[in-house]
Amino acid sequence: MIYSAEKLTFRDGRNYTVRSVEPEDAPRMLRYMKAMLGETPFLLRTPEEFDYSEEDEAAILAGRRDDPRCLMLVAVLDGEIIASADVSSHGRKSRVLHRAELGISVRKDFWRQGIGSALMERLIAFAAEHGYEQIELTVESKNRRALRLYMKYGFTVYGTRPHGMKYPDGSYDSDYLMIRML
Repeated sequence: MIYSAEKLTFRDGRNYTVRSVEPEDAPRMLRYMKAMLGETPFLLRTPEEFDYSEEDEAAILAGRRDDPRCLMLVAVLDGEIIASADVSSHGRKSRVLHRAELGISVRKDFWRQGIGSALMERLIAFAAEHGYEQIELTVESKNRRALRLYMKYGFTVYGTRPHGMKYPDGSYDSDYLMIRML
């Protein structure tokens, strides 16, 4: 789905743009993902595991943009992606068409600037406008910052997956399964 570019303001007064992702964003998205994946242990992949080519990434981004039941947004500052978020169908089967999945990430240098809230508000509005009845996500139990954001927007924990994530040092974290009814 295409979302027109929108100028927004950080809490510190600087401006950035939120817009739909485009296939041409592939090089910027690859840089963003590699950097962002190295900044937090709370995501599924390591930077080394994110090994898409520009062509592969462009095809993925085109698919996201062209899917009428998906909205993938990027926040851009000075030509670089600083945040990414998406909401998409849980599947194509009739019995799950009412369910959406949500994901969001923000570069560490831009935490606490309101980007997560701005993206969340747009994704929730899109989901409601496109007939979804619930939004689901998974978050690591130790990711307190993300938990606060999700709870602020009405998500609740409906389950826990013990040992959902295993870290290189052998320790584990549980996943919280969260939902927001629309």
